[in-house]
Amino acid sequence: MARRSIVGGLVLALLLPLAACTGGGSRGDGAQVALSPEQTAAALASPDPAQRRRGAWSLLANLGVAVYTPTGEQVLAGVRPGADGVYVLDSQVETLAEMAGTAREPMLAFTGRLSALGVRREPAALLELYRTAYWQGRTWWLVRLLQARKVDFSGDGELGPSVDALSEWLMLLDAFVIPDAGARVPARAPMGSGQRPAPDTAGWGLAYAAGGRELSLGSAPATAYAQALLSWQDVRIRLSPQTARLTQGPGGPGDAVDVVATVDVVQGAPKFGARPLLTADAAPGVVDLAWLPPAQLAGHVELGDGGFAPRRVVTDAAGRATLRMRATADPGAPADPERAVTGVLQAVPTDNLRLFRAAFSGAPEALADFLAPMPRTVGRLPVTVAWHGREDCATFTDGEWSGTATVSGAVRVGGATVRPVGGQVTFRLVVSGGNVIDGEVGQVVELSGGRVTATLDGTARPAGGPAAATFAHTGGTLEWAVGDRPVTTAKLAVEGRFTPRAGDCATLSGDLALSVRGTRVADGIAGSLTAQFTATSAG
Repeated sequence: MARRSIVGGLVLALLLPLAACTGGGSRGDGAQVALSPEQTAAALASPDPAQRRRGAWSLLANLGVAVYTPTGEQVLAGVRPGADGVYVLDSQVETLAEMAGTAREPMLAFTGRLSALGVRREPAALLELYRTAYWQGRTWWLVRLLQARKVDFSGDGELGPSVDALSEWLMLLDAFVIPDAGARVPARAPMGSGQRPAPDTAGWGLAYAAGGRELSLGSAPATAYAQALLSWQDVRIRLSPQTARLTQGPGGPGDAVDVVATVDVVQGAPKFGARPLLTADAAPGVVDLAWLPPAQLAGHVELGDGGFAPRRVVTDAAGRATLRMRATADPGAPADPERAVTGVLQAVPTDNLRLFRAAFSGAPEALADFLAPMPRTVGRLPVTVAWHGREDCATFTDGEWSGTATVSGAVRVGGATVRPVGGQVTFRLVVSGGNVIDGEVGQVVELSGGRVTATLDGTARPAGGPAAATFAHTGGTLEWAVGDRPVTTAKLAVEGRFTPRAGDCATLSGDLALSVRGTRVADGIAGSLTAQFTATSAG
């Protein structure tokens, strides 16, 4: 059967801000390095904050977005410089870098809010505008970056790809902000500044050229809305301390730590140019927050006065709330090996719209309705808990696990039932601190039934913990043909779970469950596949 390669997915990673937290130019981080699209995507996905900032700088340098200090000092040359141009503030680099790691939502939700804001085009038509633009511009640096960041525009799903906060900012800029300047930028940066020169042309504007030039966001310039989006993302929940390590106690409670969440609205508003659409208040006042404990720490710690359930709290007038976290009794003997597990405690607002109104009192309701629902960064505190106990070898222990599985089961395709006749699932799981932190799961399965032949193909990134590794993706495909008829291709949503059952700390065996469905109901694709897997540890 003819095979069609899977287009990896466009992501719209927006031109991000700036330099190191110290605020400026080529100081620190090797800031103004223009990386390849793939290197930029990897930097933005890094757990290292310095690498994420490096990825943000690469975006700016490649796309031509200027960077200024709040007083108007140029830090990076751009294709549209000046107070009325396209720029970000150097103080926003961390915010923008963190936006690359927010939760994702269907792109149709974003285009729906654009329509509600005032763009005179239906959400589905806006989605199609972006899809067409990025297919036609697939050789551009921007589109290659999107592909590397796994935002998939290659299919015809009605909801569109999943996008994060960074993608939404980039899409706003790409479709609505004029890419060309009225006057050309000097070919060189100021003498002795150590800055990179601006690109000859803007690296954004694909969707603008495809139809965005005919649309309008509202009464203010499009750059003002892009800046307002950043101002909202600047409102963050910061946790102190930044990391914590607790030891479970022998015969009783162990270490404790008081975690303070602060709703931070301090922003480096520019002291030049037009008045921004959003200006944060000095303090947010009372805000409702929720503490979300990580599943990895269940049984290892207790929150507040006991228990492990999520806690809802109300901050004081300064936007602060405190949670005590205490390690439980050590289940092992002092002579047992010391073990540790790491989880991430989160603090999130219970109502983003109320938080928006608290931070920006008097802001237009239309702007609140547009910005408040978008994905946001959350307060995160990595917590490591140590205790004593013998290793459970029937789990994915820390290290790198790899293996294969040959599946069985059945999938319904357009009224016919097909079953696996070849191919397999391959996987690699990287486990650290009791969490699956990296790896990949690939499926290439040949299916057949009656006159129908099919191929299931896709890849996913795993997650989960030692007792179960999970994966889910919507980028797979199913190609099938009936007899000599032309091949039909449909997009798939695939979910899977690896559950180990037995092992000796070097080899594991267990069960794999895989569910498959078409992203469109009209395709009539649904089914379940199962397998026994064997995995080996590379240590």
